[in-house]
Order: sequence, then C-alpha cells, then structure tokens
Amino acid sequence: MSPRFKAWKMQASHLPEAVTEFEKWLFFDMASVLFADKAGELLMLRAEHSELSIDQRIERIAALSRSWGFSYLVLCRSQVCARVIIYDQTKVQKTLSNVPQWVFDKMGYPHDIGPTEFLEEVGRRWRYKEEIPHEIGLALGYPIKDVLGYMGLVPLRPTGNCGWRIYGNPSLSLRRSREFEQARGQAAAFISM
Repeated sequence: MSPRFKAWKMQASHLPEAVTEFEKWLFFDMASVLFADKAGELLMLRAEHSELSIDQRIERIAALSRSWGFSYLVLCRSQVCARVIIYDQTKVQKTLSNVPQWVFDKMGYPHDIGPTEFLEEVGRRWRYKEEIPHEIGLALGYPIKDVLGYMGLVPLRPTGNCGWRIYGNPSLSLRRSREFEQARGQAAAFISM
C-alpha cells in the first residue's frame, strides 16, 4: 500500500470518530479511482447520513483529494444532498481525447474541452434539467462504447449489466467491472487491517 495511504490511515485514527468513519467510507467508495485506474467517482452526500454536515464532508473531500492527488467538484447541491465527483484530471482528459468529435458536436460540447470544463458543464446541465447527464459516464471510467451506447449515440445493442449497462462486446466492460470490485476488496482489507 502506498505510503500516502498509510500516512492517511494513521492520521485518521486520531480524528473524531465521525470524521474517521466518513474518511473510511470515502476511501472505500473511491477505491476504483485509487487502485483500478477508474477516472472518477460520483458521490452522493445526504444530510441525514452522517453526524458531519454536508459542508464538513466537502471540506474533508477537498483535503483528501489534494492529499491523494485528485481533483473534486460539487456538481449539484440542495439542502438535503450534494453530488460530488472526485476525479483524476489526466484520466478524464485521456477519455475525452478518445471521444470522436462528432459526439461532442451532437452533445453540444466544444471539441477541445478539458476535464474541469467538461464537468462544470455537466454540473450546469444537471442543475438546469434536474437530472443527471449521461455523458458523466465519460468521467467515471466506464468504457466509451457503453456510455455512447446508453445515450443512443452508437448502434450497439445492450449485452449485459455489471454495475452499468454494457453495449456491444462485453469483455472490456466485464474486465473493468472485475478490476473495480477487486479495488474495493483491496480498500476494505486495508481499512480493516
């Protein structure tokens, strides 16, 4: 396990219990980003699910994101809930670079959009329409074919489910799903050690 995570675990053990529990939850929920090359993770922070306020949890996300080498963005927020994405800018940029230009045209995004600008626009669209824009999957590490298939932008038929809907040949999607699951197991083992 990386020294930065060992240091985090040691520091977390000296924090108030509510903070430690939230940070452990965050570490587990981010496991696929931390250990399985997933580009990002979308988190839902509900007001009633923690002794910590939403603002306190966002402060912890900000601190840990910096410490762990990631970026974060609050996509939408209300009195009872906040949706926050923690992401690796390099991985999101790599995915965006592999999306055909005609897809960005169809979705109304600029071709040369960067990760933060892309996610800020996803957040604007989410707040405006009050529903999650499906293109967020591009920043969450799902195979591009599955995101575009789900959006109806490519003529692939659904071929399964593995935490998300699979389109076309399932082998890449199933492999990624296994990697994400293994990462969660690795995180759970580390937390309980």
